[in-house]
Amino acid sequence: MEIVFYAGSSLLEGPIWDANNKLVYCVSIEQSLIYQIDPYSGKVQSYPTFGNVGCVALLKNGNLISAEKEGIFNINPKTKEKTYLTQFESDVNLRYNDGRFDPVGRFLVGTKSEKDYFVEEEVGKGKLFSYHNGVHKVLLNDLLISNGIGFSSNGEKMYFIDTPTKKVAQYEYNLTTGDILFEKYIVDIDGNGWPDGMCVDLDGNIWVAEWEGGRIRKWDINTGHVLDEVIVPCSRVTSCCLGGDDFRDLFITTAKHENDFLGGSLFKHKLN
Repeated sequence: MEIVFYAGSSLLEGPIWDANNKLVYCVSIEQSLIYQIDPYSGKVQSYPTFGNVGCVALLKNGNLISAEKEGIFNINPKTKEKTYLTQFESDVNLRYNDGRFDPVGRFLVGTKSEKDYFVEEEVGKGKLFSYHNGVHKVLLNDLLISNGIGFSSNGEKMYFIDTPTKKVAQYEYNLTTGDILFEKYIVDIDGNGWPDGMCVDLDGNIWVAEWEGGRIRKWDINTGHVLDEVIVPCSRVTSCCLGGDDFRDLFITTAKHENDFLGGSLFKHKLN
């Protein structure tokens, strides 16, 4: 495992792979920055955001869509031109968190409290939104910390994490309407870790980052069994994505915590 990038981020999150340009994008939530990182040359560009930024996603035309405290924006990464699209979270005590495009181009993004989820009055206010062609709707209510989102290869299943449940849920996903229907829980996280971000590999298995767990585990979605484990040299592992020419490079984001001197780094781990 190697460190690809470190800039003192307190909460580095949401890596995505740009296969056309061989770049990684991720967000430094509390520093209000989006990073574009060439993991092989070390070249980095940054894009400031309007307040805490929950996630960034890649459009088919190469532009970015970001979920920032002040709204949802379209960003041209080459010119840095930024266009306001919409705002669908009116509660100032909440912020956007993890997000992802579905297979047909809807942007799904969740929210969480700016405060600790243990604060009673803030529990259960998060939502999961779906946004497409200028229209948004709420898919889930009463969430604690809306987090990782993934889809099966055929797009008919959605995987979703509400972190404090310590589970990964599976939903039936209607590609025509974008509606969801809960089916079952497919993963239970044991030990000290809390499920955070995730990605789905080419075989349909899910890789789940564990906040306070110091690891990422690969899970069989059919059996709920662990297939692989990657130990990370800091406790707060926030998310992951697969990239590289053969999609065998696992990119891992992390957050700072007390004496975790490497927390806040972007790591790269080569899978066997």
